[in-house]
Amino acid sequence: SFSFKLIFSSFLFILLSSCSTPSIDSRQIIPELFDPELKKGKIFVFSNHVDPRTINIRVNGEVRKMKHTETQIFDLKQGQNSLSSFMIFAGKEQENCDDQPYTFDTEMFPEIETYYFVIQSVIDKNTILKTRCFKDFQVNEEVFLRQMENPRSGSGEFFQDLSKDFFREFVF
Repeated sequence: SFSFKLIFSSFLFILLSSCSTPSIDSRQIIPELFDPELKKGKIFVFSNHVDPRTINIRVNGEVRKMKHTETQIFDLKQGQNSLSSFMIFAGKEQENCDDQPYTFDTEMFPEIETYYFVIQSVIDKNTILKTRCFKDFQVNEEVFLRQMENPRSGSGEFFQDLSKDFFREFVF
């Protein structure tokens, strides 16, 4: 009886301590993100896909693997740029909500020198079975940093931030 309680309490302690997230200073891990000169001409991608499996991300033809809560940095090209997140199953790219990569042209907004993206796992409303898929969102620096600092904050807050940014940038 005593040994069972000891084993159970040890198991509970290990379980709870493994769920805690250590505080990591992003400035040490990704110095480019906080240096005004180093971040110029970069695309920052944060993966908040909430899946233990790694995903693939393609930015301007370069494919890399990404883990949940990982940040990758890519060089921004002048002109047309593209981004797409996906998994490979049976040799085919799948699990992105969109059929085409997210594309943008730097010549349309020449004043923007740095681009930020967050990859979220969302419910695909276009399918009958309502499966999960990856959605690639372009966000501003403030939303990007908030997602990095607190990726478990819930997608509802993330989508509220997106809608505020949309209205601030395009409507007003």
